[in-house]
Amino acid sequence: MSAARTVFVRSSRARPALLAAGLVLGLASPAAAWVQAMTREEPRQPLHVAGSSCSRYTVLDSCSADVPHDACFAAVEAAMATWSVAGSYFRFEETRPAFCCRAGFQRDGANVNCVMWREDEWPAEYPPAGIALTTFTYSVSDGAILDADIELNAVDFSYGTTCTAGETDIQNTVTHEAGHMLGLDHSAVPGATMRPRSYPGDCELRDLLADDVEGVVAIYPSAADPATCREPSGGLNLDCSPPPDDCGCRAPGAGRPLGAAALLLVLALFCRRRRDR
Repeated sequence: MSAARTVFVRSSRARPALLAAGLVLGLASPAAAWVQAMTREEPRQPLHVAGSSCSRYTVLDSCSADVPHDACFAAVEAAMATWSVAGSYFRFEETRPAFCCRAGFQRDGANVNCVMWREDEWPAEYPPAGIALTTFTYSVSDGAILDADIELNAVDFSYGTTCTAGETDIQNTVTHEAGHMLGLDHSAVPGATMRPRSYPGDCELRDLLADDVEGVVAIYPSAADPATCREPSGGLNLDCSPPPDDCGCRAPGAGRPLGAAALLLVLALFCRRRRDR
């Protein structure tokens, strides 16, 4: 989505761990089937939303400064709805907007899967020229996804909803990121929503290819529907409320790039005592 490199990223963490993957600009790769993301710790486990037929998410109330409020929310909703397909029980379910979003996971507090725009700063530890970073937390023991948050880079990129050249399309971007949220890794199938490359004005990722559909159906087949939609771990946190005690957990920084897919790994979380001010 830029003349140099564009990156969509997703991350993950019961010893929670964090993982990220990138969408970059470049040449197509040879065809291959859909790929399920795996934990990086041995024995490796497939990442998935466990014990719930849905993943609840919220959008930061301000949404994108580049797009009218209603159009922005509608584009995110359409992106999430794209993954509700025949043969799969999985769906994304929107909650009321959040007044504050914080990427990451609180082991001892409430959480929320949030979609947010960074208008003022794209942190230096994030992938350079990254369009979006999705951070998700998973259980090392079984690959169950505990939390997932999408941050979109509004410092270096302009967003839109009409597939205009030079604008990063919201629905296009969030559809790809939502695939990461449900446990899909990058696919080398040309044209797939989960392919690792895109460009400004691209809207091809809005619609799933057969490869994408096969992936979500295989991971979440209708016959295995748990028939329950769980709240995020610890309950719903829409205002960045702190944990109930004075120990907050956070990721200790970004990992290093691993290959063309820009995979990043943060090995573990740690607890930090908060100081009174």
